[in-house]
Formats: sequence, structure tokens, C-alpha cells
Amino acid sequence: MAFPEDDPTVQSGDRTIQLIDWLVARLEECLGEVLPLQTDDLLKDYAQEARNSMTSAIQQLSLARAKKQEQLDRTS
Repeated sequence: MAFPEDDPTVQSGDRTIQLIDWLVARLEECLGEVLPLQTDDLLKDYAQEARNSMTSAIQQLSLARAKKQEQLDRTS
């Protein structure tokens, strides 16, 4: 998956960490977009499930980022 080089969330350094940062930023944006759907009775359950899944993905990516950073720090 490619991401735009001019994206402000892309920092210098390891490409894996850059990609994680970019993905987390996009997921956080999506979380905000899901909120209005939770007021629709028909979509409420789906929106809540999507929100939970995105929150979980953000948490998992954050853990992965920390482990990758730790690995990079040990090799530096």
C-alpha cells in the first residue's frame, strides 16, 4: 500500500513506522465520520461495530509501532 509522500502525518525515518502512522491517522479520521451514523436506528449497530473495529485496529497498530520502534532502537 502506498501513501502520499506529502502527507503531513508521514514522518522521516523507517517506512514501516511511517505507514503505521499514516494508517492510524486515516483510521482516526474515519472514527469521526462514523459518529453521525450512530444516530440512524437502522445503521446504529453497524456503525458501533465499525467504530469498535477501527478502535481495535488503532490499538493494535499502536502496539506494533511501539514494538517496531523498540526493535529499531536496539539496532541503532
